[in-house]
Amino acid sequence: MVVIDLYPALWGLLGSSVAEALNLSALMRPSGPRSRWRWPWRNRADRPVMLVAIGLRLFAGFGLTAALGNSGQLPNATAAFAVGVTTPLVVAKFFQSIPLAGPGAGQPADPPLPIARQAGEDAETLSRPRGSNAAS
Repeated sequence: MVVIDLYPALWGLLGSSVAEALNLSALMRPSGPRSRWRWPWRNRADRPVMLVAIGLRLFAGFGLTAALGNSGQLPNATAAFAVGVTTPLVVAKFFQSIPLAGPGAGQPADPPLPIARQAGEDAETLSRPRGSNAAS
């Protein structure tokens, strides 16, 4: 029978909870001196999506610390807590780096122009060999 040690996973869950609480606190901050604290979702339809995303990041912190703890990679509770704190942050950055595709993604950006074109040089200047100052 395999025995799974849940102590590292619980420390990781606590670390993930702290990271998510700090993230929510930053999103809820009032924007001005007379503003009130508000939930980060704009309307009721956004609330379930936001809560599912938070739950998935908590689960990722729990699962990663459980795996690392049971493989002997985490020497103590502080390491498990640190892995739990960083996991939601890494997952969030990972998904922010994925480009959006599909109908809601907008038009692709134009490719960058060569530096000479950005400076406004004409086609004749661009076609001349380098080092040649004389106009043909």
